Amino acid sequence: MRLGGIGTRYAVWIAALAIALVSTTLVAAGFLAFRESRVVQAEIHATVAAARTSDEEEALRKTATYLGATLFNALYQLDVERLNDEIGQVRAWLPVSSFLVVGNDGRVLTDGTPANERYGDIPPGPRPEDGSRGLLLSRLGEETEIRFAIASGGVTAGWGVVTLRGGPWQASLRRLEGRTAMMWASHRSSLLSLGAVAFAVTLGLGLLTAVLLSRSLARPLTEMSRAAGEIAAGNLDNPLTLESPDELGDLARAFNRMARDLRVHEEALRAERADLAAKNAELERFTYTVSHDLKSPLVTIRGFAGLAGTDLAAGNTTRVRQDLGRIVAAADKMHRLLDDLLELSRVGRVVHPPEDVPLGDLAREAVELVKGQLGENHVVVEIAPSLPVVRADRRRLLEALQNLVENAAKFTAGEREPRITIGARQDGEERVFFVRDNGRGIEPRFLEKVFDLFEKLDPAIEGTGVGLALVRRIVEAHGGRAWAESDGPGHGATFCFTLPRA
Repeated sequence: MRLGGIGTRYAVWIAALAIALVSTTLVAAGFLAFRESRVVQAEIHATVAAARTSDEEEALRKTATYLGATLFNALYQLDVERLNDEIGQVRAWLPVSSFLVVGNDGRVLTDGTPANERYGDIPPGPRPEDGSRGLLLSRLGEETEIRFAIASGGVTAGWGVVTLRGGPWQASLRRLEGRTAMMWASHRSSLLSLGAVAFAVTLGLGLLTAVLLSRSLARPLTEMSRAAGEIAAGNLDNPLTLESPDELGDLARAFNRMARDLRVHEEALRAERADLAAKNAELERFTYTVSHDLKSPLVTIRGFAGLAGTDLAAGNTTRVRQDLGRIVAAADKMHRLLDDLLELSRVGRVVHPPEDVPLGDLAREAVELVKGQLGENHVVVEIAPSLPVVRADRRRLLEALQNLVENAAKFTAGEREPRITIGARQDGEERVFFVRDNGRGIEPRFLEKVFDLFEKLDPAIEGTGVGLALVRRIVEAHGGRAWAESDGPGHGATFCFTLPRA
């Protein structure tokens, strides 16, 4: 052990303290004082352990900053399930009394519970941007309320309101203070009278204690220093094996918990990096698809523009009009593609306030919007009479139903008795809505491909190939999923989607 090291310093400090306090306590208080000291010691241990987890103001600010960044992606994407998972994790390491996630419209999106009873409420009080650095702290009796912005990269997706219960260390400290005052009042006179007699004995005991404590402190502290160096080097799988029942043992266990938490965060970071890589790959595929499909009308325009110049020089006005007609048609196609891409980019980003929507009424409205196409193909539409009321963005859900009905109408054209059915079924715990047709059907290997951007299984069918991609994006923005079912060509197709229950 190094001279002047932390073990030696603690030994000297404890020896001096023993000379001043322990000697008089042992001699004057006797067995009763010993028993009382053991009780106080147990309370000190409990107080230290509880106080170690208490939240000071700076810690609350750092916690709010961390929560604001962690919840941003889930709130920005309106992923309530993911928000609830994040809130559940927060409850595991903070004494949370309530946790509200509020959107930019000022209404509660979720309170982190399965019932979500606070959904749609408007919490009273100021927004965090009115406070210092986007954070407001309020003391409410024994509780603390934190209001913080949920933001990232300069973009604010909403704000959070978290209420924390008062830590148990406060009550423990009050009990400790009262007990200490009683003991001191009870034994003060005896301690003063017998202090001189016990001094010599205590001096010897203090020196012996100093030696023992020096040895007992130096080994665990050296081990902790080594473990800290391992963590600094990136090795998080080398836990401390110190099993001491005192504060050093508590510190070693806290150190091991910190290493485990770092490992969890490291794995979460790896998962986020993998997710980011997958999204980058999807973006590359999207860019390739968009450039390919937009290039086609440009090639058409360029080709027929050259032919128009040749025909114009030859004085063939009939061919010139035909060339110009093809150029206009290609330009119109590009315009439709760009409009569909713009609409697709808005889905999931521009969200109207959710409301209770009778799905039957919405289905009839969607059918009315494509009535012309249905009448032209003599398609009969059946809407189930018992469709429930769902909570959703009414305009977006209407757009999804319209695309599904329009798609079904295209692929039932030419059938002897074309028919479309809009209904719902119960699959276990899940409520599934569907639009079924008796049209051409889909080969099983294409059931997922039909939802790709610009994907058209039959190039002769009118459309840009964005409709089903738009349907899936709308459903996923609501927290549901969309898929297709078919027994193959000639057996019709069923397009299904789910919506979370209100």
